[in-house]
Amino acid sequence: MAVARFLDSWALFANSYALTLLAAATLAMLGVIAAARRQLFMTAAVAQASGLGYACYALAVGASATLADAAILRDSVVIGAAIVAALVTTLGSGQSTMGTDLDGDERTALLFALSAATAILVLANASSGMEQFRRLQTSSVLGATATDAILMGSLLVILTVMMLVSWRAIVILLTDPVMAAAIGLRVGLWNVAFAMLIGFAVGLAVRSTGVIFAFGCLALPVLIAKQVCGEVRTLFWMSPLIAVGTGLVGLWVAYAWNLPAGQVVVVLLCVEVVIVMSSRRLAVLGRSVVRFP
Repeated sequence: MAVARFLDSWALFANSYALTLLAAATLAMLGVIAAARRQLFMTAAVAQASGLGYACYALAVGASATLADAAILRDSVVIGAAIVAALVTTLGSGQSTMGTDLDGDERTALLFALSAATAILVLANASSGMEQFRRLQTSSVLGATATDAILMGSLLVILTVMMLVSWRAIVILLTDPVMAAAIGLRVGLWNVAFAMLIGFAVGLAVRSTGVIFAFGCLALPVLIAKQVCGEVRTLFWMSPLIAVGTGLVGLWVAYAWNLPAGQVVVVLLCVEVVIVMSSRRLAVLGRSVVRFP
């Protein structure tokens, strides 16, 4: 009965449901890139930076612009902040440094702390500022529009085509950057392209679905998929499938229990990570037990 009511609700919440599933698939696919480059924490910093962009927009614009103009400016600022943050944290990531220079991981930690704290300070004394920040941090997917879903769907199509056309180059870039440079691939340009794609997707997702959902769908599906498959090529289709499947269940649970959809999906993904990792460890332990006649 609950399932039937949930299916009936698609007519009313079609944009929100579509955006949730499309964003889950897109972010999960990009999460494979971030995980292969050991930059999952970078995506958290990027998500927080997009929140800082929203805070700066809210403080500067307020009610001085029309709704249409404000929406365009908001999206540009939020997505732009995410792209800049992705580029800053990506360049030099994984390189050891000497003296006082900051490597990629250290810049990521600095950016995460600075963005999270500054966003709250910027909105602390603004009219309804903390309420706006709270809404950004949580899931706001129920306010999604058809344009949001179309933009996210277009990005997913672009990513899918890019993977199909250049999957050999991408796998080499992610698994063996030294070999990629040796065979003539322009590693630096690819790194910039990866950073811009992640930044754009995170910025687009944060202003539509919230910080928690965006980071959760980037980081968690690939952690689950890694427990059952070892090839990067396989992760690119398994991670989105896990994200979309969990997203469907999460939407149903959220509708049935009147809960925020984004948080439900992230909690379900966390539970799946624990279950899959525990099952794998139990299987390894079972094989290691010596049985005597």
